Amino acid sequence: MLKLTEEWSNLAVDHLPLGLLAIDQKSHVRIFNRSMSLLTGLGKEKVLGRPFQEFLDGQVPELNKLLQTLVTGEEFQNLRPETVIPAASSATCTINTYPLRDKSGAIIGAMAMFTPLGREYELEKAVIKAEKLAILGQLSSEMVHEIRNPLTTISGFLQLLQSDLKGTPREEYINIMLTELEHVNRLVIEFLQLARPGYSRRTQFSITKLINEMVMLVESEALLRKVEIKLETAPGIPPVLGDPEQLKQAFLNIIKNAFDALSGGGIIFLQTLWDRHNKYVQVIIRDTGVGMDEQTIANMFYPFFTTKENGTGLGMLISKKIIDNHGGRIEVKSEPSKGTTVTVLLPLD
Repeated sequence: MLKLTEEWSNLAVDHLPLGLLAIDQKSHVRIFNRSMSLLTGLGKEKVLGRPFQEFLDGQVPELNKLLQTLVTGEEFQNLRPETVIPAASSATCTINTYPLRDKSGAIIGAMAMFTPLGREYELEKAVIKAEKLAILGQLSSEMVHEIRNPLTTISGFLQLLQSDLKGTPREEYINIMLTELEHVNRLVIEFLQLARPGYSRRTQFSITKLINEMVMLVESEALLRKVEIKLETAPGIPPVLGDPEQLKQAFLNIIKNAFDALSGGGIIFLQTLWDRHNKYVQVIIRDTGVGMDEQTIANMFYPFFTTKENGTGLGMLISKKIIDNHGGRIEVKSEPSKGTTVTVLLPLD
């Protein structure tokens, strides 16, 4: 077992995307992985076990940073390759050196880690991008808040004009403007829901009670649309930890999509299950509607993607964010003309 563990350790070191060079107390090379061979052009079998000074190519040993680390224990950061091993002078990487100590703290060797500049640059770009997106998100949220005030003012004056123009040909223009304003206001509301961080009212609640309340909320719309709702809840589901109001919003967004898929009537099946072993709850929402193709499924969680004439393209994105914030996941299966099944999995704790 010990031999197998050692073999796996050597294999992992050899496949690291970083160059590793380690020498022992007598400055013999003990670790020289595959990345080091690529950086220096030196074969691993010709380096391991050999005195490190053989590879200094005339460099004064006292000036070598790895040997300095071995003697003094001092760490060096962001070194040029030639300050550690001249054979790597053409490599585009930075090097850090570290002393290797035993359990008592005595220095028994030194190690140099060669990091390709490309990886550092990519990491730096990713961090900068994340910071910019965070700032942009904050500014966008504040800006959308400010947009709501003039929208309210415009809507108010349009309603006054509507009463004045009632019965005239221009009344239709006011109706169109009010409809478009309502659409913009809905976009603003959904954007703010998307920007709201996490769930603020974390509590234990019954998922069965939540689903029952949600069905009561949509019963009248179901009657108008000639849609039958069939509910099946598993008994004895333990309480779920989270924000019931936000989860209700997520489920309502999914059901709203199901209604839109059943323009000529149909059935929505609602089912709750729970896995005692893995400790999660399933909420399954299935409709007998028009279904979706693979491209629509692949894009449905992207912002502003919608197949509806008056849709905002944010509903499913909001639902996914809420479910993700609860440590759950959402799965969608659908085929054209065969309906859609949305499964939400939520952890019990």
